[in-house]
Amino acid sequence: MPAVDLDVALADAERVLLDTSALIAFHNRAELVHPLALHLLERIESEADPIRGYCSVITASELLVRPIRVSRADFTFMHTFLTSYPNLTVLPMDLHVAAQAATVRAATGLRLPDAVVVATAMLAGCEAVVTNDEQWKRRVSPLFTRFNWIHLGDYM
Repeated sequence: MPAVDLDVALADAERVLLDTSALIAFHNRAELVHPLALHLLERIESEADPIRGYCSVITASELLVRPIRVSRADFTFMHTFLTSYPNLTVLPMDLHVAAQAATVRAATGLRLPDAVVVATAMLAGCEAVVTNDEQWKRRVSPLFTRFNWIHLGDYM
C-alpha cells in the first residue's frame, strides 16, 4: 500500500514543504505518483490531521507559468488553489529568506530557485520536504539532512 508507506515515511512530521513536482503530481492525474500526492494533500486539507503543507513563492511562480500560457480559466484555477487550499501556505520571500538562500547557494552551488525553496523550508521549520524530482533526490537531499526527504517515486 503506497499511501501507508508514505504515511510511515512522513512519521510525525507536522510541517511539510511541498516542492513544485509534488504539486504538479497532485494536479496531473496522468502522473504515476498522482495517487500519493492526492493522499498527501487530502491529509493536509483535513482539520483532524496535524500535518500542514507549505510551499515557496518560487513553487507558486512555477505552478502559474503554464496556466498563464494556456488560459485565464487555468490561471484562475491555479491561483485559487494556491490562495485557498485548506492548510496549505505559500510562504513569501523577504530579505530574511533571500539571505538564507544566498547562504545555501554559496555553500552548495545550488541554483538560486532551488536554494530559495530549501531556505524557505529551513526558515519555516519544516521537518519534511516532499518532491518527485529525481535531481532533488540525488543532488539536494544529501546536502540537507535536517529534513526528512520524501521522494514520491520511491513509494510506488
